[in-house]
Amino acid sequence: MLVSWDVLAIAVVVLVVGCIVALAAVVVIKGSRHARERRRTVHENAVRSRIMALAVAEDEALDALVQELASTPGPLGDHVEQTLLRMIPEVRGDVREAMISVLAARGLLRRSLQRISSRSAIQRAGAAELLGVLGGSEVIRPLTAALRDKNLEVRLVAARALGVAARPEAGGHLVDALSLTSGIPHSVAATALLNLPDQDPTVYIEGLRDRDAGIRYGSAAVVGMLLMSEAAEALFECLLAEGGRENASDVVVAACARSLGRLSYKPATSELAEISCSSSASSSVRQAAGEALRAMPGAEAREVRRHVMERADADVRRILVDA
Repeated sequence: MLVSWDVLAIAVVVLVVGCIVALAAVVVIKGSRHARERRRTVHENAVRSRIMALAVAEDEALDALVQELASTPGPLGDHVEQTLLRMIPEVRGDVREAMISVLAARGLLRRSLQRISSRSAIQRAGAAELLGVLGGSEVIRPLTAALRDKNLEVRLVAARALGVAARPEAGGHLVDALSLTSGIPHSVAATALLNLPDQDPTVYIEGLRDRDAGIRYGSAAVVGMLLMSEAAEALFECLLAEGGRENASDVVVAACARSLGRLSYKPATSELAEISCSSSASSSVRQAAGEALRAMPGAEAREVRRHVMERADADVRRILVDA
């Protein structure tokens, strides 16, 4: 079947028009993209110098600058918020407080406190992250409530945010988040705990006595990382009591042993020696006890290590050989 020249001509015209339209669309898209980039650059240049001035302004000048940035309207104001949120994690001290004051004055704290109760898990998680950055005593209650959110991602973000907010009153709530039923990985809750200032040893002592193995394990590990000597006795008691528990856990015993070694808690030396040589203990527990023995200072510990070398398995002896 032959195709007429008229049909071919129409097809060519349609093809040419389609190419022209496609080319025009590409030009328009690229043009709008470049326009957005130019606007963003203009906004950055306009905003950055004012934000950097926060680092050197004092007294009335600082108050005026905070008010100026807080009242900046429209897209430029949105850029103020975005720039400050990028910069705040990198700064400390008075400059950070001034930046947070700008965001709070712009209503970001109020909006985040509202959004953390949103029906959307994405909204709740975003609000939790912002509350952690903004900090202050008023963010602790909503963030600790978010640790029990039905959505795991929200719980994870809330735990991290409490670490960023770095308020000591969050300690007990984060220790509870170490529970095996919380779904929050121990590494997330423990990292947040390590960021808190002025920690209360009582929180960890209670955690070491908790019925939940996850809380006992996390508390034992964090006590050692913080070198919290006030909790050393409770840590040793946890080690001794773990074997008699219905839900006894090797990871709890191992964490207690390693932390006792970090704390150089000498009263635990004999018990650690027994564990390192025990045939009923798992290999990981014996090795943890061996690591703790290696860290113990003093002549008595050296003598204990010498006796352990004669009785222990090859893995423990390798740990102690250079002690």
